Amino acid sequence: MRPLARRLAAGTVLSLALAGAAPAEPAPATTSVFSPANIAAGLVRGAISYARMVADIRYDGLEIDAARGGLVLRDLQIAGLGRHRNCRVALGRLQVSGLSLWSDAESRLRLDAAELSIANNCFGADAAMIGVVTGGASIPLAALSVDLRQAAGSGALSADIRAISPGIARIEASADFDYVSLLSPDFFEKITAASQADEAGAETDETPQIGLRGTLRAAHLSVENLGVWERLKPLLPPEASSPEALQALLTAEPGSALHQSQQGLVRALRAFMAEPGRVTAEIRPAEPVAFDTTLWAGPEDAATLFRPRFSNGLPTPPVALIADPATHQDNRALGLALAEGRGVPQNSRRAVELLTPLREDAEVALALARLTADTDPALAYGHALRAAAQGVTGAAGVLERIEARLGTADLLAAQEAAETAPPEGSFASTQALRDAALAHERGEGVTRSYALAWRLATLAAAAGDGPAQALMARLEARFGADPIWLRARDRAEELALEDWTRRKLAQRLAEGRP
Repeated sequence: MRPLARRLAAGTVLSLALAGAAPAEPAPATTSVFSPANIAAGLVRGAISYARMVADIRYDGLEIDAARGGLVLRDLQIAGLGRHRNCRVALGRLQVSGLSLWSDAESRLRLDAAELSIANNCFGADAAMIGVVTGGASIPLAALSVDLRQAAGSGALSADIRAISPGIARIEASADFDYVSLLSPDFFEKITAASQADEAGAETDETPQIGLRGTLRAAHLSVENLGVWERLKPLLPPEASSPEALQALLTAEPGSALHQSQQGLVRALRAFMAEPGRVTAEIRPAEPVAFDTTLWAGPEDAATLFRPRFSNGLPTPPVALIADPATHQDNRALGLALAEGRGVPQNSRRAVELLTPLREDAEVALALARLTADTDPALAYGHALRAAAQGVTGAAGVLERIEARLGTADLLAAQEAAETAPPEGSFASTQALRDAALAHERGEGVTRSYALAWRLATLAAAAGDGPAQALMARLEARFGADPIWLRARDRAEELALEDWTRRKLAQRLAEGRP
């Protein structure tokens, strides 16, 4: 492969991989050909047409729900050609929802497949062994679902996977990452080396190392036997299930984290063999665990880091559950739990009742803003202003989204008026005036107020400050000739002129003294 082609191919693959789940904001309801669902459907049809060069592919229908960002593929049949003619795949129904091209802080993508069947012959030499496990000529999946939730800004990702294979097993898994991303520490180094080898006419098969890097909050994997053990057990040698064989799994040094995990696994396997039911592995750390899979030499490194717990029961909830909200003594904690549906069923009305008296609390104010954004944007904006002024993570984004839904009158009514007295230190210098104006424009450390920002910016701009002039231009571009803004702006300018003369700012700013 030529150097340029190699770079393009590797760069494309890595870019697609790093893209992750597509950010999905509920897009405007549309039946446009450019709606996310229609674009996805076009890609599916194109991929099927291309794949028909190597297989016989038929489907009954491809239904598009552009308004909800979803598509449904029905009765898909795939049959191999030539020497692959015995490989057949059937899918009764595939539903994809949450498709969107619109970027937002939160996204959710869900895939649901039903009546999926993959012929054992698709796996070549392994077909016979797979047939022993499945008990038939194909791998049946009655249901397969994948639910992905992603925060584009923070890199957080939650995934839930469920697969049910009748007569074989039920598998459920979840992972909750505070941050996760693909990592290739030697990507550019290997690409450069490959390019140099190509230019020298040498062959190289070095490929970049790719792994995952992030912070894991919780995870679990649970496998329930639905018949697979009964088919596998006769194939195993008698000694495989003996106490001695299980004891041989304890390879780590006694007392180590890995040894404790191995002991838990051995106990769970003994119980499973005595009464075949379920084996569950859980990772429930007290604090999120940072990891980098490119540094792992094997599974033992992962087990040592995450310290999974093994059992034969259902996975435990990753959050503390509230048995009876009526007896809960902490209104703040209960209100936040009700707002999120975390540990107790979500109840927005009850959450607002409990949290409203505590609205001065920054985290509570942010929760109230989210709860009331749809029903009362003006009220929600006041809560968001309070939260953003105190620097709560996520408050600035909520503030902007609510603000975009408000008219000028409601917007300015919720903000502090131009008459509000700025901190005395705001008049100390041109830089102080400019910084105070920018802080009020952005709502950083103080409550957002465009009128106050204009009042202070005019004073700094009068001394020739460029950033203050740019701030004024931004506000003018935003509100233009809106009469409500013009009244607020004119009042701010009157107050600024009073500040200029009463505080003798011309002399103070010219001399550069506070």
